[in-house]
Amino acid sequence: MQFQDVLSHLDRWLEVNAPDDFGTLNPPARASDIDAITENTFPLVPEIRTWLEYHNGVSTHFRHSGPGGFIPGGHYPVDAKRMLLGRRDMEQDVAWSREDGNEDFVVGRTAHTKWVPVSSTHVGTQLIVDHREGLTYGAVLEIDQDLELWGVMRWKSLSEMFQETLEALETGRPVVTATGSEIRPEAVRESDGTSNIVWR
Repeated sequence: MQFQDVLSHLDRWLEVNAPDDFGTLNPPARASDIDAITENTFPLVPEIRTWLEYHNGVSTHFRHSGPGGFIPGGHYPVDAKRMLLGRRDMEQDVAWSREDGNEDFVVGRTAHTKWVPVSSTHVGTQLIVDHREGLTYGAVLEIDQDLELWGVMRWKSLSEMFQETLEALETGRPVVTATGSEIRPEAVRESDGTSNIVWR
């Protein structure tokens, strides 16, 4: 299935089966905001542009759980501006690590100048798309300090991530996490009356 078809199908599934999650999806990002993500330091992986042209992430607060965290692991897709700010933060972390002589503990583990954050959880776990040349180009990597996951590959591409998300939502099929455990999507009702997908 083509990436655009996966995104269209995911939209339809969420609208029917998880309307509160669907309601958090933002309209398409402005082309200028997408272009600004890398600030001309490297070409943006085309799949990020395709996704942002469908939805500019979700509108939600990352301090708590709730609708919008429909990516496996409870990840909330971030918008183009948060991608830019997250990439700048990583660039600064890399610069500081080099000044302090700590780059072996930072570069390619918790930050890289060619990583673009695409989602976050309410506890700070991140999914990033790798823009380094080589076997992991375009791959979705995970950073989770609590689990000591430092840039571990989760999916070979953003397309693969959304495809597996859609298949799990439609069938209830488990998704294998970076630590090897299985999680499944479950619809739950929150105390504020909203219902949303939770991964357990």
